[in-house]
Amino acid sequence: MHYIKKNSLVNKFKAAFYIVVLIITNSCSKDNFEAKVPSYITIDNFTVTSNYAVHGSSSSNITDVWVYINDDLVGTYELPARFPVIKEGTYNVKFYAGIKDNGVSGLRERYLFYTPHEEQITFEKGKEIKIEPKVSYISSTKTAWLEDFESPSTSFTYSTGSDTIINKTNTSVFEGNASGYVYLQSYMDFFEAKSPVFSNVSSLGSPVYLELNFKTNEPILVGLKTDDDNIGIVNLNTTSTWKKIYINLTPAISQKSANTNFYVFFGIQSSGLSPFQTSNPEFYLDNIKILHY
Repeated sequence: MHYIKKNSLVNKFKAAFYIVVLIITNSCSKDNFEAKVPSYITIDNFTVTSNYAVHGSSSSNITDVWVYINDDLVGTYELPARFPVIKEGTYNVKFYAGIKDNGVSGLRERYLFYTPHEEQITFEKGKEIKIEPKVSYISSTKTAWLEDFESPSTSFTYSTGSDTIINKTNTSVFEGNASGYVYLQSYMDFFEAKSPVFSNVSSLGSPVYLELNFKTNEPILVGLKTDDDNIGIVNLNTTSTWKKIYINLTPAISQKSANTNFYVFFGIQSSGLSPFQTSNPEFYLDNIKILHY
């Protein structure tokens, strides 16, 4: 019978222990605990260009940037933005314009009618990278309605009982030679105008948006009419300066059949329960357009 000496076992245990300690020490080296140094991208704003004859004005209100690296979303950032990128080497980077859906801060969306700005960017530790993204409307974008108030007449019709109409004005114009202007005198309590009819603009929930510039001293209801329904979508909030808004028509249109006739409407009404906030409501409109694929 053979017996293993106690010292031999102890020595083997010590050797195994030292090997484990060596492995742990190597894996916990300074390099592994050292924070990685990122590159930084800075973006102030987007520049939008437009083929005016097809898509109208290039006015915009881009509030966010959606950043994709090699087609993977790495983040959405409110503009102006400065954000880190923990990568080294050269990558394909796409910058998509983001908007506030219906003007609501809590509804941030990538605007699907703008092209991305795309660059090959080389990232290095600590490098500061300034990007000036330029986008335009995607060429397949269609315009169902365009009203810029530059023609001799406008394309609106008016609901029965509307106390006034949209006039053209060359004062307080957003851009170009004229904007639309509505003024309600003290004895007036109702105004409603609607666009020309449009249909077949959405297939399986594809996006449909209404863009416009406005300023108003009273909340203005914007929505959709059909031959048998009225759908309020958003109130344009009061503002003394011109604002741009992107109004999402997709959910309302998707509820109806494909061949439904639609009209966009703009309305304001005073009542005993909801009187006007001012004695003489007035508002301005410009660069109204409905976009779809």
